[in-house]
Amino acid sequence: MKNLFIIGFILISTGIMARPNQDSLLLKIDRRNQEIIGNPSNSKKSLKEELQAIFAKNGIVLEDSLWQSIRKAVQADTEKDTAILVTVGGKNVNIRLNQSSFSETKGQANTKSIYSSSPTNKQVNVGLNGVHVKEGNEEVHVGWNGVQVKEGDEVTRVIWGKDTTKIQAKDRNFYQRKGLNLYLGLNGASANLPEVSIAQFPAPLLSTDFTLKPTGSRFVGIEVARSIRLGSGNKSRFNLGYGLQFDWYNFMFDHNRIVQKGQNGVIFQPIIDSNGGETVLSKNKMTVSYLTLPIMPHWTYSKESAVQMFGIGGYVSYRIDSYTKAIEDKSGNLHKTTSNLFINQIRYGVRAEFALKHFPDLFFSYDLSPLFEIGKGPEVQAFSFGLRLL
Repeated sequence: MKNLFIIGFILISTGIMARPNQDSLLLKIDRRNQEIIGNPSNSKKSLKEELQAIFAKNGIVLEDSLWQSIRKAVQADTEKDTAILVTVGGKNVNIRLNQSSFSETKGQANTKSIYSSSPTNKQVNVGLNGVHVKEGNEEVHVGWNGVQVKEGDEVTRVIWGKDTTKIQAKDRNFYQRKGLNLYLGLNGASANLPEVSIAQFPAPLLSTDFTLKPTGSRFVGIEVARSIRLGSGNKSRFNLGYGLQFDWYNFMFDHNRIVQKGQNGVIFQPIIDSNGGETVLSKNKMTVSYLTLPIMPHWTYSKESAVQMFGIGGYVSYRIDSYTKAIEDKSGNLHKTTSNLFINQIRYGVRAEFALKHFPDLFFSYDLSPLFEIGKGPEVQAFSFGLRLL
């Protein structure tokens, strides 16, 4: 494993520094016989002497550190073909280590010289997924979980830590609730707003103040999910899901009264125009964002089942932002205010999730805690429902 790590480190360092339009030197080594495949003089020289001669012929020097890495890779106790990609003296050197010349020639009696020096076009991409180097039908990818070298249909991998691709066959057929999840849906509110009978215009609260536009009130959540198995059977698994999530409530009001923070609590007030009437608003919403810790016990079933996952659990959230945004219909004037609006800092509730075959996953969430502080705003509890994607 140490030898493989050295190879992976070489791939990382050289993959990042690789530059296009450089000469390349391709060498293939028979690991079993410790000789360069196709070199007519390999019977008279050691592997190191062969490499030194070829390097000198191409105007570069075989450094001792590179030779030590090659020697360790040749002596590594593995049956897989490996590769080393380095840059020496402005020249890309691609060294392939094969089990034997027989596997390379696929049983042919004679082999052709396989080391060459020629100009090449190399594509190097560096991004969040890692470093990817491509040259013809050869590719090297250095990612978060290791290094992958691909030559045609032949793939060699060096894995850091646990190999997440090695999932037992009995588990691969079961639904997995983990990774990055995107929640998209609609939200609403169950409100208890009594009619205001005092003689005041405009009134601070009305029973219609939490009337929402059905398709305009949207919910968005981004979750990084993990899962722990608590029990298993032949046809189902019982797991505990957890993670970290960012949520956004967008309450799109279906009236022209803007929610505001008053001295003693929340009030809804219109913008009075020059004629003493309410200004018509093309957009009138309140947005609240949370950092959420979901806890989701769930059952998973075979991917061939009609129901692949069912879960019911809860969540606890911390408010990180809240604001109002209103746009006048005629003038287009924007009114935006950032305020806590007496919204509860802590939110908690229950959530149910369903995964069905050939259908996007579904979710439903209901806040058990009131949206506003007690005595500071209307008695409102929010809920959301929609699709869980990714």
